[in-house]
Amino acid sequence: MITLFRCPPGLWLVLAISLVILYHEHQAAIPHTLFGLPLQQSGGPSPAFAGSESLTATFTQQSGQKYRLIGESAPLSLHGDAGYNIRAALDANGGALRSVIINPGDTWSFNASVGAPTRVRVRVVAGIPGGGWCDLASRYVQALRPVLPPSAFAFPNHVQTAGIGLLNVADEDAVAIWNIDGQAGSFGGRQDLQITNTHAATLQLHVVEGPAPDQIVVRALEVR
Repeated sequence: MITLFRCPPGLWLVLAISLVILYHEHQAAIPHTLFGLPLQQSGGPSPAFAGSESLTATFTQQSGQKYRLIGESAPLSLHGDAGYNIRAALDANGGALRSVIINPGDTWSFNASVGAPTRVRVRVVAGIPGGGWCDLASRYVQALRPVLPPSAFAFPNHVQTAGIGLLNVADEDAVAIWNIDGQAGSFGGRQDLQITNTHAATLQLHVVEGPAPDQIVVRALEVR
């Protein structure tokens, strides 16, 4: 029998390597995060994403509340200056864009969630300060298209206002954002995305890590 006091040096090395491998396997098994923050620390739900490949999968929180995945946006890259601006928007106003709750009958505003743009440091992309915010706003539209009617979405169309589309975004989902004061609505030079929950249930939007490094997606959940 081998005792702790008579282990050969080589066996200690094998044990140390095994512990390192087990640690990394444990790290790889950590649940999905909400843009760098664990879901349970974000103020939103902490669902167990089982079978996330199905948009009809049901998720259950420890409290017994259930969530149904009803939509997911196309992935959005966080590379370059546009990625810097997207991160800045997601960090703005206490991270309000990371976890959004829209109760039945309520209207949510992208610009109001970001807050005053003077408090957000952004970079210029193709001559536009904050370039990338239009792409981010469009992901919220993509995530909720499966459950809300066209009348629930109010925004200036990027193709019509700027004359160009957005990567991985259908023309009808392309949002034009121009946040001048952190207020809701598209008037007085302001361009905003507003979504009204015409659904019977509460809707939640969560920004989570995408399928590849430095990507995010927006997922829409129905509270059941």
